[in-house]
Amino acid sequence: MTSLTCRAYAKINLTLDIGPPRPDGYHSIRSVMQTIALHDTLTVILTPGRQGVVLEVIGEEALGVPADASNLVHRAATQLAGPDTGLHILLHKRIPAQAGLGGGSSNAAATLRTVNTLMGLGLPQTRLAEIGAALGADIPFFLTGGTALVEGLGETITLLQPLSPPWHLILAKPLVGVSTAAAYAALDADLNRMPGTSTEAWLCGGRRTSNDFEATIFSDYPQIAAIAASFRKTAESGESFMPLLCGSGATVFCRASTAKRASQIAAEMRSIGVKIWTTSTTEATT
Repeated sequence: MTSLTCRAYAKINLTLDIGPPRPDGYHSIRSVMQTIALHDTLTVILTPGRQGVVLEVIGEEALGVPADASNLVHRAATQLAGPDTGLHILLHKRIPAQAGLGGGSSNAAATLRTVNTLMGLGLPQTRLAEIGAALGADIPFFLTGGTALVEGLGETITLLQPLSPPWHLILAKPLVGVSTAAAYAALDADLNRMPGTSTEAWLCGGRRTSNDFEATIFSDYPQIAAIAASFRKTAESGESFMPLLCGSGATVFCRASTAKRASQIAAEMRSIGVKIWTTSTTEATT
């Protein structure tokens, strides 16, 4: 086998509770994360006689995505393969950047899985998770995928009961992107803020969704707040839960009762001039 292709799925946060800054400057989180069918495609090709990683990024969301050593895919591949192995990686981007959907982390996790298999390294999941955690907080989750409780800095993963049947979703993103670092800085500026409790409520069966970033993101980015408002107006009363921010943004998602209704909502939402995707939750990781 000289090449291998896999999918790198995006995620949504069904809950996101963020603790105060730690002494190291990071934040502990509690979040119920869920992979969705929207995905990038990654092909890794062994190139005998060459050394190092060559990354090629294509696709509708490739603009602005680096193809050098700053990309998590490049770093993950180099970490596993070493500098003397030749690899050509083709990354087809469908997941937008700075969207809160975890595209970069999912790409890195897919790279770790694919290179491990293609090169026959035989590294266990626990070792891949250790390598992934050193590269990015969400990468261990994407090695597992599905429905999971994510805690700490993202390194502690507990699989949860899958959503059944799968949820039909509409994702909407304005042209603006959101820097995760800036989102955390804005959150920390509110000295009276208390971490949310939606994750615990979800684990107790309450299915209550919330995202601690929403208050500051909606305040600082009126374009994102407008999407949530449009979802509320478009979705029929009682057919979907309230729209929710994905991660630190800029994407907002809403649940629909059926795939057909999701397509109808998406068509109505396109009139406000934002990017729209219809998708569903998924348990797949490959």
